[in-house]
Amino acid sequence: MTDSSPLWQFGVSDFSTSEPLQNGELIKASGLDFIEPGLAKAAAMSGEDFLAAAARLKAAGVPVLSANWFLPPTLKVVGPEVDDEKSLAFLQLALGRAAHLGARAVVFGSPGSRSIPTGWAELKAREQMIRFCRMAAEVIQEKSLGLRIAVEHVNHTETNFLNTFAEALAITREVDRPEIGLAADFYHFAMEGEGSDVMREASDLICAVQLANPDGRSFPKTDADIPGIEAFFEHLAGIGYQGGVSVEANVGEDLAADCVAAARFFEKHRR
Repeated sequence: MTDSSPLWQFGVSDFSTSEPLQNGELIKASGLDFIEPGLAKAAAMSGEDFLAAAARLKAAGVPVLSANWFLPPTLKVVGPEVDDEKSLAFLQLALGRAAHLGARAVVFGSPGSRSIPTGWAELKAREQMIRFCRMAAEVIQEKSLGLRIAVEHVNHTETNFLNTFAEALAITREVDRPEIGLAADFYHFAMEGEGSDVMREASDLICAVQLANPDGRSFPKTDADIPGIEAFFEHLAGIGYQGGVSVEANVGEDLAADCVAAARFFEKHRR
């Protein structure tokens, strides 16, 4: 891929022991472009510690294009424990911090928050999920935060709700707010056996992209055979996606080595 289209940027998401807020300088020095820190973790920090971390990253020239790990698992958005006041308070704090870091998208995976409890109706869960997304949209609009929530398809081993991209697309269309978009995750496509060509139906909504090598949910390396990854990138190019692509994967023995290997892998996919 060597045409003159704007470059995709490649980064690292919060997962396993990657800790982008703490390791941002290392990730950038290893040849990657940006970090995607965990928003629930950032929201749990004291105001002083958060501002210090944000200032450190800015001074070091480490861009934050997006955030993941949206909600703490104790904050439920479906089921009988939903508390709109708690949800609103969290959204006001967390989304404000995401915007302060410079993020343009917040990936909404959060399987612990959105899994449907036993005995709870899926229709009711859909209604609750839609209400929560619209609540988030209102916070973004009212505060002019310049963010989009990226609803993520999360495979069936992690949650029992919105496992496929097609399902996430359908509920996002139903939410029908410009502040609510979609995340596309190669790992979850692979785990569900879902073709990534479905992304063609969502070119206006995809605002964050993640991936991992499904073999061990590991960092991609140049010599790895990853079935489907070339088609995934071609579909992204085909819909004109411009933005970040982040590795959300288990860290091996050495984060720096994993990042260097990923940066080399991504070089052949830059646009």
